[in-house]
Amino acid sequence: MQDQLLLQKKKKPKKGIYIFPSILTIGSIYCGFHALIKSFSFKWEAAGVWIIVAAILDTLDGRIARLTKTSTEFGKELDSLADAVSFGVVPSIVLYNYSLKEMGKVGVLLTFLYLTCGIIRLARFNILMPSISKAFFLGLPIPASASFIALSLILKVPQNSLIFPFSALILSYLMVSTLPYPSFKELEIKTMKPTFTLLSIVLLFLIVAFHPPLSLLILLLTYYLSGPYLFFSKKLLKRKKEFNLFDET
Repeated sequence: MQDQLLLQKKKKPKKGIYIFPSILTIGSIYCGFHALIKSFSFKWEAAGVWIIVAAILDTLDGRIARLTKTSTEFGKELDSLADAVSFGVVPSIVLYNYSLKEMGKVGVLLTFLYLTCGIIRLARFNILMPSISKAFFLGLPIPASASFIALSLILKVPQNSLIFPFSALILSYLMVSTLPYPSFKELEIKTMKPTFTLLSIVLLFLIVAFHPPLSLLILLLTYYLSGPYLFFSKKLLKRKKEFNLFDET
């Protein structure tokens, strides 16, 4: 009995490890808040950079919590609220002030649509999280959606560009859609072949080093397309199986 208690104590992570993912989450909130402050000073490129940093921290907090097995209900709730602020409220206000404000009421509606769909996406994720596969997200994750707006600011896309109203519509749809997007949560580096891992890292580094913002945007757009691709691939595979069964009978 005493041996079991000692073993449990050894396995139990230290308190500092529990707090660390939440510190990263709070860091993500700060980055979103700072992006908003920068946008009020019309420092659009800096605002975009801070949103990207928020997205990086958001990726790290969840992965670290899973690796250290320190996921808590408090951490999950905090992460969800952080996402609502840094990737919902902040990008929608920045998008409106940067571009959609010139469209009047239509701009207000488009901005509100983006924000609403982002919040719905988060609420649905919280409800369905225990029942769906960890390998995929249902609908485009809100950080990936906000990253497009951020990269557009960094790349200095003209404020009157039609990219912004159309992207607000498309991103809103993708977030609330049922398209499957890879989560990479079950991707373990340990199980990957060393040669493949090394080549992938080198290739990714070379692509990003060429022109970081543009490279990240291309990777992001590729990720956007992966949802429809996986959706239709699954449908075609299902039809093929049904067709083969029909032939056998």
